[in-house]
Amino acid sequence: MNAATLRKQYEPKPGKTLTHKRQLWQSRFSPCGQFLLACDYDAKIQRWDVSADKIRPLAPLAGHDGWVQCLAFHPITKRVFTADSWGKLACWPYAQASPKPLWQNKQAHDGWIRAMAVSPDGSLVATGGNDCVVKLWSSKDGKLQRELPDHAHKISSLVFAPDGKAVVTGDLFGSVRQWNIANQKMIRELDASLLYKLNRIQDCGGVRHMVIDHLGKYLVCAGQREPGGGFAKGVPSLLIFDWKTGKQIQEMKAGGNEDGFAYDAQFHPDGFIMGTSCAFPGKGHLWFWNPGDEKPFYISKEIPNGRSLSLHPDGRRLAMTVSVSTNGNGRPKGEYVGGASKIHILEFPNLQPTDARTGKSER
Repeated sequence: MNAATLRKQYEPKPGKTLTHKRQLWQSRFSPCGQFLLACDYDAKIQRWDVSADKIRPLAPLAGHDGWVQCLAFHPITKRVFTADSWGKLACWPYAQASPKPLWQNKQAHDGWIRAMAVSPDGSLVATGGNDCVVKLWSSKDGKLQRELPDHAHKISSLVFAPDGKAVVTGDLFGSVRQWNIANQKMIRELDASLLYKLNRIQDCGGVRHMVIDHLGKYLVCAGQREPGGGFAKGVPSLLIFDWKTGKQIQEMKAGGNEDGFAYDAQFHPDGFIMGTSCAFPGKGHLWFWNPGDEKPFYISKEIPNGRSLSLHPDGRRLAMTVSVSTNGNGRPKGEYVGGASKIHILEFPNLQPTDARTGKSER
């Protein structure tokens, strides 16, 4: 199909909007499709029941000590794993009315946990962050299973290989490494250094997010092309690697040099990549792009400041989280107004719903 036809079929339409008085880092639909959870800079995990036409807010998960930047669901059981900027890792029964942690590790890492992934079978949780260490935990009881050799740089992203036998790490310097879980040895290293730059004696950029499509064909690394210091000027970019060969096959640049980082990228079941970016207030894009095409078939500035994307299991709703931090310069009478967030529930009216269990269209 040509770009115009694709745009007509997949162009999202505005739906409901959720607001929050503090900054949210990302939001994710639960695998069962009933809930939407979001990481909060207020040391909480916000929850909504999205199963009915009227979205219902639920009591948040409370018990973290700092910013919550990581959230990942178990693929089968109704558990969610969360981590914060103080190094705490926790597991919650997210569907309960007033959940308490099933287990928690207050010192899972020495400092900020920036990345998390759950293995395809749900048995392992991988975490990494500022201490340059990647750890693998039992999802059942939180016990440490393995620890990968020390990295030279901060870990900013994690993803499991489709077969679950390897974990992939992305760091501040744009190094992407695939590790054998059984023996903790590195299998190969991919070069995503286009997403890193030493600018004004400051290390900038990094692989901010990674995702592998369900067929195991592509690895996507999200970040910023020619990142700069200070105000993070640079072009949002996705690097596409052939998963089998490890070779970079494409670079997807969306926007200009003030549109910030590509903070999130997700594959749609139909094979295209959905990306979002954020930097200065009012900057950033939402775009859809088929691998191999020269340009995105859909790109929009109507909802800037995008932090995350999550496709509902029914395939017809996309949660786009936007977060804006205000500038404290010139604040009146010493007052400081913190950042705020919105979650836009975009709808795909031209798509058939899918079965949440199989991902197949309901015909």
